[in-house]
Amino acid sequence: MAERKRLLIIGTAQQCHISDFLATVDRSSTEVLLLLPERDRGAFAGEKTVFFSGSFHALFPPLLKSILSFRAHEAVIVCGMVCDHDNVIRAVSFYQNFYDLRISTCVRNKLSPADPQLKPNPCKEILKWVSLGALALLIKTVSMLKPLRVAEIYSSRLGHLVLDCELYLAEKELGRHDGYLDLFCFKDGQVANKALGKLFSRRMRICRWDRYLLQAVRFFNLREKHELLMNTRKISFARDYECLTRQTDTHVSFTPDEIERGRSELAALGLDADRPHICLLGRDNAFLQQTMPESDGDMQEPRNMDIVTFKAGAEELLRLGYNVIRIGNIVQEPLKIDHPNFVDYATCGKQNDFMDIYLPATCKFFVGVQSGPMHVANMFRVPCLRVNTARLEVIEYCSPEDLALFKLIRSKSTGRILNISEIISAKISKWPIENFADSDFEVIDNTEEELLEAMREMHLRTNGEWRATAEERELQSRYFSYLKVSDCNSRFETPISAYFLQKHADELFN
Repeated sequence: MAERKRLLIIGTAQQCHISDFLATVDRSSTEVLLLLPERDRGAFAGEKTVFFSGSFHALFPPLLKSILSFRAHEAVIVCGMVCDHDNVIRAVSFYQNFYDLRISTCVRNKLSPADPQLKPNPCKEILKWVSLGALALLIKTVSMLKPLRVAEIYSSRLGHLVLDCELYLAEKELGRHDGYLDLFCFKDGQVANKALGKLFSRRMRICRWDRYLLQAVRFFNLREKHELLMNTRKISFARDYECLTRQTDTHVSFTPDEIERGRSELAALGLDADRPHICLLGRDNAFLQQTMPESDGDMQEPRNMDIVTFKAGAEELLRLGYNVIRIGNIVQEPLKIDHPNFVDYATCGKQNDFMDIYLPATCKFFVGVQSGPMHVANMFRVPCLRVNTARLEVIEYCSPEDLALFKLIRSKSTGRILNISEIISAKISKWPIENFADSDFEVIDNTEEELLEAMREMHLRTNGEWRATAEERELQSRYFSYLKVSDCNSRFETPISAYFLQKHADELFN
């Protein structure tokens, strides 16, 4: 009788993706061992399972136990939509140096061979372990004088870079990190915006060599005392859950020379630098398609909008005397407006890292989807009009100076708009965005008229001229009555567009 194939399945994705892959395995000819995170304990009853918590490396005890006891013929790493799994591949690939082991990854039910370039050289790997051991000893020695912690900044995406750094600095201002020597490194040495990285480096000890200290901390299981988890790693939606930006001041600033540069570049765009400007930010799939073609950009469609729906509102802001600047990086189409005070910066060919930060940091108020540039505005405490939000509980509700409006949600099967109570009770209000793809629900973008009225209201609010009617105050109160403190929000102070609530009151509050 032929020997059964031994398959090691390492799950780093959601349970549903692991279950989907398990369903494809022929159990009559294959013996399976699952290597799963602690969060999945109890989820796969009846399966032979080893659980892990911590960072993968070749001598990671749960992996070592699985390799030595099971001696798999094949290993499949079941990854999420966008998952950092290279470290898992490197760890498992180390054992290919000693016996025949086939390694694959499974992303969205598609099997692919593991990148052979990730297979480590055993001699170099062992030398690295010895070096990391020396660094671990150094960390322990220094910590006798002052506790040393190392943190990785999720710096490859602009929004995460902002949140990780700004919220750490806010926590520090509030005294939460007193007494520690904190060192930082950018994840994989990548920085989404070098100008922003430079701003934060003035306030934080950020050095590329610190990544080796972090490796030592993780390799020798020193994380509890010596790794500092940043916001992106602590909170599922990576957000200012505690509203720290409302409790603290801005922590980074431009030098006089940088301010002069910003004004000069505004003039180069054909704008009067003394005139207040408004930033507009839409969202489409162009950026992810070009920069991360293997990512889950197609699953992010509910977050997108048609940039043309900004046109009427932009023209109204121009009439009110503002410079209006459409920002972004790699977009599908320009916003076509013929006016001397309007610039489509996203398509003008004059973009640079510095102005990508300077524009949202210095605008009168910011209008757009919740994305990286909006977090830059938040960092500088600029009021924001948050539009086309797909999930109610993912709106940042911290600031009464902000304003928001969200996408309606419609059932495809019945054609009916869901009310607020239904959206929240069904937990659609904080779904992972990819859940919309195969669901019965579709989102309805904000209309051009809704955006226009919201921009008018934002103009009045930022200039101290907004006066809410009794009906508008009552609708705001009814809306907030549905929202409760959760892992997304600790307070609710950002109003919803008055026009939007009035227009859809019958649908949202029935």
